[in-house]
Amino acid sequence: MRTIYSLNALNWRFERLESPGIPLPAPESKVWQDVTLPHVWNKDDPSQTGECVYQATFGMDARQLEKRHFIEFEAVAGVCKVEMNGQLLGEHRGGYSTFRFAMDEALVEGANTLTVHADNTRYSDVNPLTGDFDNYGGIYRDVKLIEVEGTHFDLLYYGTQGVEIDAEADGTVKITPHITGGEGAMARYTILDGNCIAAACEVSAITGRDVTMQVEYPRLWNGKADPHCYTLRAELLREGAVCDAVELGFGFRSIEMNAAQGFSLNGKHLRLNGVAKHQDRERIGCAFTRAQLDEDMAILKELGANAVRLSHYQHPQYFYDLCDKEGFVVWAEIPMLAMPDANDGVFENAKSQLTELILQNRHHPSICFWGIQNEIAMMGESLEMYDKVAKLNGLAKQLDPSRLTTAANLYCVKNNSQLNFIPDCIGYNLYYGWYYGEMGDYAGFIRKFRNDNPGVPLGFSEYGVDCNLAYHSETPRRKDYSEEYQALYHETVYPQLTAEPAVWGSFVWNLFDFGSSIRDEGGVKGRNSKGLVTWDRQTKKDAFYYYKAQWSEELFVHIAGRRFVKRSGESTTVKVYSNCSEVTLTTNGREIPGRQTAAGVFSFTVPLDAGALELRAEGTGCADSITLEHVAQPEQSYIYVDPNPEIDVKNWFTMQDSGEDLFPEDRFSIMDPIGEILDNAEALALLETELPAIAHDERSRKYRSMGLIRIINRMPHKPDEDFLKDLNRKLNTIPKKTEGRK
Repeated sequence: MRTIYSLNALNWRFERLESPGIPLPAPESKVWQDVTLPHVWNKDDPSQTGECVYQATFGMDARQLEKRHFIEFEAVAGVCKVEMNGQLLGEHRGGYSTFRFAMDEALVEGANTLTVHADNTRYSDVNPLTGDFDNYGGIYRDVKLIEVEGTHFDLLYYGTQGVEIDAEADGTVKITPHITGGEGAMARYTILDGNCIAAACEVSAITGRDVTMQVEYPRLWNGKADPHCYTLRAELLREGAVCDAVELGFGFRSIEMNAAQGFSLNGKHLRLNGVAKHQDRERIGCAFTRAQLDEDMAILKELGANAVRLSHYQHPQYFYDLCDKEGFVVWAEIPMLAMPDANDGVFENAKSQLTELILQNRHHPSICFWGIQNEIAMMGESLEMYDKVAKLNGLAKQLDPSRLTTAANLYCVKNNSQLNFIPDCIGYNLYYGWYYGEMGDYAGFIRKFRNDNPGVPLGFSEYGVDCNLAYHSETPRRKDYSEEYQALYHETVYPQLTAEPAVWGSFVWNLFDFGSSIRDEGGVKGRNSKGLVTWDRQTKKDAFYYYKAQWSEELFVHIAGRRFVKRSGESTTVKVYSNCSEVTLTTNGREIPGRQTAAGVFSFTVPLDAGALELRAEGTGCADSITLEHVAQPEQSYIYVDPNPEIDVKNWFTMQDSGEDLFPEDRFSIMDPIGEILDNAEALALLETELPAIAHDERSRKYRSMGLIRIINRMPHKPDEDFLKDLNRKLNTIPKKTEGRK
């Protein structure tokens, strides 16, 4: 029988290498650090990259050596090489999926030394090449030793359990086993519904490779309404004795996508109300425990969402299991975030990671979408890119034709781009009202996309704004990083996304704040603060409760602005988020009149009396209270002071006397993508004269889709507005060449 030993508790030693390939320190050297697994070595400074080494020793006796042994890693950051007693077992290139190596030829009786090289260097042929999230290093998921008989389900088949399952809504189950040493053995398959046997069969382990079974009257996996799962127990037998056994959970369900009607589960329309999620948390990195994943799931359930985008890489098996159990529809994806031309290595690595993602996870009924790319057009588009994305899409369909393929495009991808027509459905990462445009621009985008592409199913894979809980405002505005602006943004944007029934779903970016060492904004370094919940999971922001009011069936009231304690003026606006039909608000025992301004949003104008104000909101069987303090002057600590303020070109319109068009579509302007400007000889010559630092900057050429004004706003020393107005006028004199453009 199979025996699994956890190796987490071994006496692991760790050392970071100064350069790859140098000799390891002697076992007795004091440079080794004692660590416990899972382990992240750069959690305090995720900008650090490089090779590190882990080493541990365990014993094997003669009886054990008669069996087969495999080392399993649920994930190791980056590129991993594994040695046993100095002999190389293998290499794995990709930091998020399960992989195994055979150990038997290297094992000896007595002490065995296991050495693991973990390298989180950004290699040019390993995905992701880049990313707006932390690049952790180390052995950050579990390590196991698996001991099996000579007859066993193949442990080297892409990190899977050696058994593939295809289940259809009519109760048909197709089982594809991968068996080693199966000559003369039998395979027994049992489908369990709880403790009851729903179906069973026994076939030759060799001739019965593809087995079809039937469950009568299957109970469907129906999302949160009824997340019913079955279990397949697969066994290999010799002379009636079980040699090996594995179990996989699965479910029966059907999914469909229609451009006009959206997503359907088991024949019924289901709008996907979702959030995106990264795997890390503050002070821990990604070396989390199951209890911490349980906490993440509890927060997701409280929110009331019915879908989750597990971005931008393969997440731990345990969380997919939780999504199966709790009924969340899942978008799973690979870390394909950049696809430069003439880089076949990174494309082959993408195919490898996609294969592992699908084969390791295709049994999960919660997973309905395979994501094949995210924002790869940030550096521009090309025919080579379209061809490679189409091949990734084809690979996903070959490996699993039962699920939908999808991708996430960023705002600069035009409606007629080929990237919108390759997968089964598309998502857009849009940040109107934050990085560009206005909060109200989503409705116009949806109308135009639907008119241009009536046959393309449209969803929203990301939208959101950063929020620092230290900042507050009575009159929130873009880029003030206030909790009030984040809440106002979501109040404004979400109704636009739900107004069009054909929009199949939307995913808030992000459920939790997450680490991003490249960021320094809004008074916070090394963090993307767009989460509805803080990075440490301790504080739910006001916007969290806005969505809870939209999605949750648990009656509640939440008074927003509880961290906006000090308020000035004669009165203040207080919002209450609730899914109750009526809400009352009292202050110091006096009821305040109010009104429901939108679904789930109640607004009250509260007079500010001297001293403290005790506010209490009541709904149907629920209540909430906060305390405010009246102050004479606005609290200055609530105001974000941008040390490097952006130039807001929107104000230029109001400053024009002639009403001229500053950003004509047929001529260049500072609003155009830098790539288009660099591709025009006359515009490039102008930029080389006026802004040579940008014209010759490699990053400008790398992010071809980024607007010139955004690049200017990222400069540490910006030119003044008069200079930019003059530059814009000069660009306006240069016509765009439209012939032959894609």
